[in-house]
Amino acid sequence: MKLTAQQIDQLYAFTRRHYVEWYDLQSELVDHLANAIEHESEQNPNRNFEEILNKEFQKFGVFGFMHVVEERQKFLNKKYTRLIWSYYKEFFGLPKIILTVALVFGVHTINQLIASTDFFPTVVVFFLLVSGFFTFKKRYYFKKKAKETRLKWLFEDIMLNRVSLMLFLLPSMIINFFNPFRDNFVPSGWSVILAEIAFVLVGLLVFIQLIIIPKRVASDLEKTYPEYSLHKA
Repeated sequence: MKLTAQQIDQLYAFTRRHYVEWYDLQSELVDHLANAIEHESEQNPNRNFEEILNKEFQKFGVFGFMHVVEERQKFLNKKYTRLIWSYYKEFFGLPKIILTVALVFGVHTINQLIASTDFFPTVVVFFLLVSGFFTFKKRYYFKKKAKETRLKWLFEDIMLNRVSLMLFLLPSMIINFFNPFRDNFVPSGWSVILAEIAFVLVGLLVFIQLIIIPKRVASDLEKTYPEYSLHKA
């Protein structure tokens, strides 16, 4: 028995009632449930749609879809990490390593020209503020889009949560790293250069997560879910 469009809508509503709020994961569960229900209805034509659905749902155990959600989150977190490092490694191989070296040289040159002990820390703080602003802007856009379309996407949530966590922890990591040396620390040529290199490396990591990966995630979602491209701004 082929399920009707109304029954498919019922399956989507069923997943939402059981705390699956992301459309990409809802679609996977609906596809699984639909195939199982169609197969079961062929084997037992006397059983109705609701009976078969409840039977299939019981197979997920006492926690329902929560295990599926957790496994999907783990998978997408690993995929996100692989994406970060695949793009990050490109900046240490030809031709992009030229850009990386040029950025370090540019930061060092500007720092030397300004010749102020407050300049570099100010740049770091400004960079963190700008990165935080763009992260907040993206989060606002995704929430607005989800409200307008009534569709949330798990991969987008993971992407934003990861970059938000990194930017939240970064200031405390910087403070904790330099805190033991603050009384005896005297800036030298090498220490300044190392700080400039670290700044560029972190900057590239933030750039990848705020600019490059969102485009890749959008492209992946468009290929898999036509609904994503229909509602894309």
